[in-house]
Amino acid sequence: MGFKDAFNRIRLETDLQTQEQLARFLGIRQSSVSGAKKRSRFPSAWAEKIGRHYNLRYEWIMQGQEPKRLTPGMNPDETRELLDRFWFVLLHASESDRSRVRSVIDRVYHETRQER
Repeated sequence: MGFKDAFNRIRLETDLQTQEQLARFLGIRQSSVSGAKKRSRFPSAWAEKIGRHYNLRYEWIMQGQEPKRLTPGMNPDETRELLDRFWFVLLHASESDRSRVRSVIDRVYHETRQER
């Protein structure tokens, strides 16, 4: 699919705003990104890697086909923000509140492990 359209969609939903940032994320040379742009082809492997990392569907990256997300949920920035808020609250909580949070986390962890 076309490089320009795929990269514009990626820019909308990620922190990959430049060709240099895209190359760094993919672990390739910037000249490889420039070459793909010149050929107007966005490689499938790139879309798959970006999609997995940012919770974006391959079909949305490549063709704009909704829905955007692989699974309902948060992108990495939203997850980091939630974790930052969680740790802030936890650091400022009383010992009894921390104990309650610890027990909830333990319970969820064990329930999740049992489902696998």
